[in-house]
Amino acid sequence: MEPPTSPSPTKLKIRAYACTLSARKVKQGLLRLVETSPAFNESWLNGEYDVGTRIGGFNQYGDIIVRHSTPRRGKNELTIEHRAGDEALAAEIESNFAKSLTPKAPRMVVGRKRPEGMAYFFEMIRETPLKRRLSIADAVIEEAHDLVFDDYREARSKLEFLAMLTRLSQLQSSLDERIQKAYREANVRHRQAKVCLHEGRKVLLRHQLHAMSKHHDHVLILHFGKLVSGRILVGWVEEKKV
Repeated sequence: MEPPTSPSPTKLKIRAYACTLSARKVKQGLLRLVETSPAFNESWLNGEYDVGTRIGGFNQYGDIIVRHSTPRRGKNELTIEHRAGDEALAAEIESNFAKSLTPKAPRMVVGRKRPEGMAYFFEMIRETPLKRRLSIADAVIEEAHDLVFDDYREARSKLEFLAMLTRLSQLQSSLDERIQKAYREANVRHRQAKVCLHEGRKVLLRHQLHAMSKHHDHVLILHFGKLVSGRILVGWVEEKKV
C-alpha cells in the first residue's frame, strides 16, 4: 500500500468555526498576534474593515484570509482560508482564539466537493483538461478571494471559450455570427493592459473577456494574454457592478 501523498503547499485550505467574538474583537486579536508572534515575524496585516483581514508575508505560500460573518441572527462564523504550506500559521490563529471557536464544516457549493467562492473555482479549473490550453495565474486565485461573482457555470463557459481561442482563429469563416462576435471582442487589444509574471517573464494581458452573472448584477472580467506556445494565460481577474 502506497503512503498518502502530501498536498501541494499551494493548495487552498479552509477552516470554519462558530465564533462567540465580534468582528472587532477578532480584528484586535489578529493585530496583536501578527505584531507579537515570532511565527508572523515577516508577515503583515491588511484589511480596512473588521469583517475581513488578509495576512501576507515573505515566508508564506499565499495570503491568509480571515473572515467574520453573521449569516444568521446572533450566530457569528469565522473562516480561515490559507495555503496548505501555511498550515502552521493557520493553526496559530486558531489557537489564539481557541476559547471562542467551535469547529464546523465550511459552506460548500451545492452538489460539489469544494467550498464556496471563486478562488476554489479557479483552483478546480487548474485540475481539469482545460489546463492543457489555459493557465490560471496564482494572482487570479489570490484576487478571487474577494470576488462576489458566483455564477460558476457562466465563468466556466467563458474559460472553455478562451481555451478554444487559438483553434477558433482557423475557423472564423465557418462560425455562426454570435461566436464570431465573441471572438472579435476577445481579440480587442486594450490600452491599459495588466501585466503578469509567468515563468520568470512579464506577460502583457492585452485582452479581456466578460462573464455576466445570472444570479446578480456583477460582471466578472478576465484579463488574459496569449503565450508563445499558443496557450492562454489568465493573469488577473476583477469584477464590476452593472
